[in-house]
Amino acid sequence: MIFKKLHLQDFGVFGGDFSKNTIDLEPRPKDGQQRPIILFGGLNGAGKTTTLTAVRLALYGRQSLGKAVTTVSYHQFLSNSIHNPRNQLLTPTSAAVQLDFDFGRRGSVINYSIKRSWSKNSANITELLEIYQDGELIQGLSDEQKQTFLNELIPIGVADLFFFDGEKISELAEDDNNVALADAINRLLGIDIINRLKADLSVYLRNQRKDKLPEDIQHEIHLLESIHQKQHNRYQEALAELESKKIAFIDLSAMKERQLQTVNELGGAWANSRQKEESKEVKLREEKISVTNQIKALIADAAPLSLATTKINGLIKQLTSEQQTKKEQLIQEELKIRIASIKEALLKTLGEKHLQDIETSLNINSDIEPDNRIKIIHDLSASDLNRILHIVNKVVPQQKAELKQLCIRLETIEGDLETIGINIARSPDERRIETYLNELSVTDKKLGVLEAVIDQHKKEAKDALRLAIEALRKLRDSEKEYSVSTSVTNGITLAENTKDLLSQFSVETRKRRIATLENEFLKSFSKLARKDDLLVKAQINPETYSVTLLDSSGNAIDKQKLSAGEKQIYAIAMLEALGRTSNKALPIIIDTPLGRLDSTHRKNLVHNYFSTASHQVLILSTDTEVDEDFYQELAPEISHAFEVEYDPEAGCSTYKEGYFWRHERAQEESRNED
Repeated sequence: MIFKKLHLQDFGVFGGDFSKNTIDLEPRPKDGQQRPIILFGGLNGAGKTTTLTAVRLALYGRQSLGKAVTTVSYHQFLSNSIHNPRNQLLTPTSAAVQLDFDFGRRGSVINYSIKRSWSKNSANITELLEIYQDGELIQGLSDEQKQTFLNELIPIGVADLFFFDGEKISELAEDDNNVALADAINRLLGIDIINRLKADLSVYLRNQRKDKLPEDIQHEIHLLESIHQKQHNRYQEALAELESKKIAFIDLSAMKERQLQTVNELGGAWANSRQKEESKEVKLREEKISVTNQIKALIADAAPLSLATTKINGLIKQLTSEQQTKKEQLIQEELKIRIASIKEALLKTLGEKHLQDIETSLNINSDIEPDNRIKIIHDLSASDLNRILHIVNKVVPQQKAELKQLCIRLETIEGDLETIGINIARSPDERRIETYLNELSVTDKKLGVLEAVIDQHKKEAKDALRLAIEALRKLRDSEKEYSVSTSVTNGITLAENTKDLLSQFSVETRKRRIATLENEFLKSFSKLARKDDLLVKAQINPETYSVTLLDSSGNAIDKQKLSAGEKQIYAIAMLEALGRTSNKALPIIIDTPLGRLDSTHRKNLVHNYFSTASHQVLILSTDTEVDEDFYQELAPEISHAFEVEYDPEAGCSTYKEGYFWRHERAQEESRNED
C-alpha cells in the first residue's frame, strides 16, 4: 500500500479547498534510489498532527475516535473540525478530507480515493462517504457497507500499529498493567472477534437453557441480565463520552497553543506579566521611599562621623588627655589642702619658731605640678566623655553598617525598577491584544471544564463496569448452579463444543503469534538500543499478556528502573514487532517520536528504524526533535519534506515544501538569484 496524496478542505487549522491543501505523500526516487521518508515539521499547535488525524478520519470515520464513540459525539467532532478563520465575516459550513492510495490485491495494484465530506446546518451534521476505485465511484453500497469495505482493506486494529503518535508510544511505555499491549495483540490476532463470537454463543446457550428453568429462576436470571445490560450500556456510553471529551480536550489544547503563539508574537508574554510588573513597581517604589528615609535619618544622626575617622580619633585622644589632666589637677588641689592642714597642726604643736623647718620638711615651696600637663580646651565632664565614647565606639560603627546595607538595597531597588520599566515598556498596547487574550482566557476556562467532565466520565465508567461485572458474576453462578438439571439438546451440545473449540483455537493462536512477536521484538530492540541498555528481550505470557523484561544474563528487569529513553525505545520496538507480526505492508505514520530520547537512542532510531520501518514513512516532528544535525542524519532516506506554517493573523496553517531552515535558505537563495 502506498499513500499518494492527502487533500484537505477547511479542515482544522487548514483553510481553503483541495487546490490549496493537497499534499504529495508518494516517496520520490532520488539518485536512482527510492527514499521512504516524508518529513513534516511544525511548531506545537501549528497543525502537523492534522495529517495523522485526516488519514485516520478518511479511512475509519467515527471509528477513528475510539471503540465506542456515539454518533452525537462524532458529529460534534466533525462540527469542531470545520475551519474557523479569524477576521472573516463568512465562515465555512462544510469540510472534507480525501486520501488517494494504491493497494495491492491478488497481484494487481488498485488505485483508491476515499473522500469523506460533511456539512453543518444549524445543529445537524450531514456526512457523505465516497469511494473511488481506479477513478470510478463505487455505487450501490450503504454507508455501513462502505465502511465495512474500508475496514476489510485495512483493519483498524492493524492500522493502530502503523499510524500512531507519541501518546500511543507513551501508553505502551508506561503500560504496567499490560492493558494497551493486550488490546493491541487481541486486535492483531483477531481474538476480539473470537471473544465476541464466544459471547454470542454464551447468550445462545443462556437463552436455550433459560426456557427449561423454573419461572422464579428465569425471573432472577432475566433481572440479572437486565442489570448487566443496563450497566454495560452505561459503561459504553461513559467510555464514548470520555473518548469524545478527550478528543475535544486535545483540540482545545492545540487551539490554546496556537492562541498562545499568537499572543506571544504580539508581545503577549510581556502583557501577561504587565500587571504583576506594575504591582511590583508600586511595592518597590514604596520600599525605596522607606529606605531613603532611613538613610536620611542615619545621615542626620551619627553615621557621618564615620567619614572623619582621623579627626575623631584626634578628638578622643585630646578629650581623654584633658580628662586625665583634670584628675591630676584635682589630686594636686587635694594635696595642697592636706599639706596646709598638716602645717597648721605642726605649728600649733611646735610653735612658730619651727616654721622654717616645717615648710622645708613638707616641701611647701617645691613645684609639684608635672611639666607635660595638657591644656584644657573643652572642659567636658566625665559623663559627657563617656557619652561621646559610646557614640564613637558603638553607635557610629553600627550606623555605618546599617547605612552600607541600606545603600546596597537602594541600589538593588533602583536596578529592579529599571528592569521593570523596560519590561513595562515592552508590553504592547492592551487594546491591540485584548481580543486574543480574551480568546485565550475562554479556551483556558473550557479546558478546565473539560477536565472536570473527563474525571466525571471516568468515575461513571468505573462504577458502571463494577456493577456490570458483579451482575455478570451472579448470572454465571446461577447458570452454573442450574445447568446440571437441564436437558441437553443437540443445539446446546454443538454450541458448547464450538465454544470450547474457539477457546482452544484462541489459546493456540496466541501461543504461536506471541512466539513470533517475541522474536520480532528482539530484532527490533537490538537495533534500537544502546550498548549499555539493560533490556535485551521480552517474554510475553499468552494468557495474561504480562511482559517480563530480561537482561543479557536472563535476569528479570524491573520496568520502573528503565530510563525514559529505554521505555520509549521499548514501546517503539514493540510497535514495530507488532506491525511485522501482522504481515501487513502498510505505510507508517509516526507523530513526535523523539521527545524523550537521548542523542544515542535518537541516532539509533534515525539509522535503524525510520529507514527500514516501511516502504513509506511519514514523520511528524518539531524543529527541536529533528534539528539540523538529525536532518543531515536522515537526509539520505528523505524523499521530501513539508513545513506546517501557522499564520496567527489569519488563524490558518498551510503546508509548504521544505523544512524550517532549509525552507528559509531556499527563500534566501531565491532572493539572491533575483
